[in-house]
Amino acid sequence: MLASFASRVGRLGGVRSIAIGAGAAAAGCAVAYSRCDAPAHAVMVISPTFYPSLDDTRCQLGLQACRTATALGLPVLLVDASPPQVHAALKETGAIVLPQTAKGRKGAALREAVAHAVERLPDDGIICYQELEKVEMVRLQPQVAEAIRAQGADVCVPRREDGAFHSSYPIEQYHSENFVNLYLDALGKQVGLPSIDWTFGPVAFRCSIAIHFLRFTGELWDAQIVPFVNAARWHGARVISHTVKYEHPLEMKAEEEGASRWSEKRLDQLNFLFRHVADEALKATTPPKGAV
Repeated sequence: MLASFASRVGRLGGVRSIAIGAGAAAAGCAVAYSRCDAPAHAVMVISPTFYPSLDDTRCQLGLQACRTATALGLPVLLVDASPPQVHAALKETGAIVLPQTAKGRKGAALREAVAHAVERLPDDGIICYQELEKVEMVRLQPQVAEAIRAQGADVCVPRREDGAFHSSYPIEQYHSENFVNLYLDALGKQVGLPSIDWTFGPVAFRCSIAIHFLRFTGELWDAQIVPFVNAARWHGARVISHTVKYEHPLEMKAEEEGASRWSEKRLDQLNFLFRHVADEALKATTPPKGAV
């Protein structure tokens, strides 16, 4: 799929594109950018999914998100590793549901979803990644895509409005994620990145920078963050923030607030982001292998 994508890059409308051949992409040659105007864009929401059963809280929220997108006429593409019953239920919502064939975890499924989206979108399209169970984010994705168009950006990382963030999230998560955001912002500022909501999850980007996501090999949260950091630091991609009044599902707050295992999971996530985003991407003094 990487070679197929590379063959299309020279035709990409919108901002920041240059022709590179499949061989050059495989060799990791640099992607240079040039800015131009673009017509109306298509938008597609993508998400890697794995739900163990239909009874799972996140599965029910994911089904709700798909139905919401279908009602809005917003295409959703899932790369799914769920059991057959769950896979079938996701398909019934009207979403594009494809089985995960790439070996690996969340990162592998995300890259597979990006590749499928590029094949389906027009050259000037915008890909909006999110965790599917963040139901309200589906309604907000067109705002995020429009921010990219209106500001001539390449990447938009939505920011949670603080009041809604504080009231709808588990209180432990609110504080831990604000701490991580402040730390990564301090590092990001040193390398020319704007203040963004690093720990929210959703990120939207033009098809013309999708190759940075496809080249990356991370398996967890780094797979949704490091590619746009690399695109900005080493290829001049423009990253912006856009504040959205996102309300987190009450079911998730009720399940997670005050539960020690979720605090332990967030500590693991914090340490992962410190190591793989801070140390390996934001503090890096040379481009990653294959970036130049």
